[in-house]
Amino acid sequence: MGAALLVLLGLGMFVAGLLTGVTAWYWACVGACAAAAVLILLARRSMSRAPARAPAGVMPADAAGSAIAPSGSAAATSGTAPSDGRAGTTANGASAASAVGAPDPAARPDEPDDPPVEEVEVTDLLLIVDLTDEVLVVDEQPRYHVADCRWLQGRSTIPLPLDEARTDGFTPCGVCRPDRTLAARARARRPRN
Repeated sequence: MGAALLVLLGLGMFVAGLLTGVTAWYWACVGACAAAAVLILLARRSMSRAPARAPAGVMPADAAGSAIAPSGSAAATSGTAPSDGRAGTTANGASAASAVGAPDPAARPDEPDDPPVEEVEVTDLLLIVDLTDEVLVVDEQPRYHVADCRWLQGRSTIPLPLDEARTDGFTPCGVCRPDRTLAARARARRPRN
């Protein structure tokens, strides 16, 4: 909301600069738009770092993988907590995460649900902005990848042109660094003078 107001303010300053011919209005417009860009980046970072919410009916797990039931809830009083001395298991031996329908954290212990976002250098971004090289995406995941990304192992992928993936809101994977890889390929294809 604040970024949108800053952009509107910048637009007003731009129009004022056009009407009056005063250069200071243009600089104020640039400042307002830069502040809006900073707000958008901060909001985007906070969204990517925010912990994922558990779906309704699924209890969060503690570090050991044991289900944490809210105090006073039926699960907290029904005896589904670990009772055989092993962390993360219920009395019948099933893991607490599977007892409540949550994904089993042991399925991919070394890989997070979403890989981190690649930090892209401006020079690379300028090279890849209009590329149509193929990247791979995974349904319901926010990142795009190059074909040899280790995070993709065992996952079903969808090929997309890079410009389409970026337009659709996908961001580059921090594991395989597709923007850096594709920028290097684009540099190699350019004729040498």
